[in-house]
Amino acid sequence: MTLEAEDPRVVRNRRAVHRAALELLGREGVSGLSVDRLAEVSGVSRSTIYRHWSDLPTLIVAAFDEAVHDRPDRPEPTGDLTVDLLAYLRDYAARLNDPTYAAVTIAILEWSWRDPEFAATRARTFDDSRSRAAVLLRAAKANGEIGAGVDVPQGVEDLVAPFLYRRLVLRRTISERDVRTLHERLLGSWSP
Repeated sequence: MTLEAEDPRVVRNRRAVHRAALELLGREGVSGLSVDRLAEVSGVSRSTIYRHWSDLPTLIVAAFDEAVHDRPDRPEPTGDLTVDLLAYLRDYAARLNDPTYAAVTIAILEWSWRDPEFAATRARTFDDSRSRAAVLLRAAKANGEIGAGVDVPQGVEDLVAPFLYRRLVLRRTISERDVRTLHERLLGSWSP
């Protein structure tokens, strides 16, 4: 069911709780996250939070997933790998350059290392079937835009790892030059 078809109060509450969860994770990390704090920051009652989310890992993954996948400004694929890859890399760089997004990414990774239940929830939600990068590569492979021997999971890793390393490990922003350099390198390595 889409957000538009739901009760406006449910949509409003969900968005408020998702925003609060990402804000708390970004500002305070996993240790700052609790249902009490979510209720305080979001203005949504604890009982409503408990009614809609079975646990914090599920809520966090849903909030992060919505922030990544349900953005109206996200570029739509054109079917041209050169154009779509550049758009994807620009979008990905912009997300990682956002300090809150970067902090939330770190918190989610850290939490999934420490909590097996959260790791399983995260793995189920962010598998290859939902990865925009994997969808882009599978389409390019089917269209003959990349070599038949290109391994999609490895291609996704080749695509996302440089920016993750630059932003989360080195703590540097990702520039347009970085985007264009990776774009050219990937297209060259994937050519049929």
